[in-house]
Amino acid sequence: MKLKTFAPAIAALAAVGLVVTGCSDNSSAEPTENAATGNPIKVGQILPIEAGGVSVGSQAAGMKASIAALNDRGGVEGRPLELIQCDSMGNPNKEVDCANTMVTEGVTATLADFTPASPESVSQILATAGIARIGMNPMNIADFTSPNVFTPFSGSLLTLYGNVDALVSQGKTKLSLMRPDVPVAAMLSKMLAPAVQAKGAEIVNEVAVGAGATDYTQFIAAAERNGAQGVIMALTATEANQIAEAFEQLGSKLGFALAATGFTQTDLQNLGTFATSSIYTSPVPAPSSSTDQFPGLVPFLEDMSAAKEQALERPNLNGTELFSWLSVRAFSEVVKTIDIIDAPSVMTGFQNAKDIDMLGLVPTWTPNAVQPLGIFQRVSNSMMYRMTFDGDSMVTDPNMFDLRTQ
Repeated sequence: MKLKTFAPAIAALAAVGLVVTGCSDNSSAEPTENAATGNPIKVGQILPIEAGGVSVGSQAAGMKASIAALNDRGGVEGRPLELIQCDSMGNPNKEVDCANTMVTEGVTATLADFTPASPESVSQILATAGIARIGMNPMNIADFTSPNVFTPFSGSLLTLYGNVDALVSQGKTKLSLMRPDVPVAAMLSKMLAPAVQAKGAEIVNEVAVGAGATDYTQFIAAAERNGAQGVIMALTATEANQIAEAFEQLGSKLGFALAATGFTQTDLQNLGTFATSSIYTSPVPAPSSSTDQFPGLVPFLEDMSAAKEQALERPNLNGTELFSWLSVRAFSEVVKTIDIIDAPSVMTGFQNAKDIDMLGLVPTWTPNAVQPLGIFQRVSNSMMYRMTFDGDSMVTDPNMFDLRTQ
């Protein structure tokens, strides 16, 4: 039951790990006669690519593919997007360097950011520069309070809230939190506590899983202590493979709730009964979900396929690519109505935009229609999907549930 290697090979460059690319020169695809040729519009993305435990390389690859496909169709009114993609490597100082790079490069906005290492500093730098952050993955209070953040996704942290809901709905109220043994994940228990308590549940164990561990049965044993019934699992697919083997080896009765965006269809097929007995939540449908129920997946899958990369084939998509793709879509929908496209006008555009069509993959989005959700002050979409795995593909319940009312 060994996991296939599927992470995109996006090398981190020197210093701040900057990759500057217009993404329209994809050697694997011939540009069409409609390809964008006008003055480029700079957009940025900050996220950990080469980073153990918090890497979102799939999201980075999804961004490059999304922009390449958009540019091949004509870009925004004939203008291509030029991507300034910066790998923070999960390092707090590099993350700040990346934010400063966005300012000096003059990006009009950042798309589908993930900045868990220095969230307050990055937020301050980009907010001060007046750079809107579209579709970022909020993981810190700073992300949920900054007026330059506009995201149609509940994000990783609120996905874990969804996991709590899923476990409690099965009668599991004594919970273990299983997370990476890295500093940026140490705050998760504190951040989850209000939601757990509000559901009449409690976190009875916190299990930090270190990279390079050889005996994963110890983590299952630690999670089973104190009468725990269910596990909120905040681990990547690589660690989940080992956890699954230990789960089956010990014959554990624990119920697991996972973020679906941590796993590809191929991953789950390799995880045996662990995968089919677990429950999943996500703010977006899984890429292996039915296209009859989610026709909006069709153009997304076509754009990923056009990249002609193995990591972006449907069985190897985990859903983080959708964050990038939908962010590009929202950005292009708003800026095509703007005469002079720069950071101030993009900020104003998203402050005023209403009812952006997200193809039924997430609810129609009004970016500045934000409300508090518990301790989080700016949430514009609190809807979540619940999923199960049938042994072949993910079955996504099309009836989203609202974290505000659970």
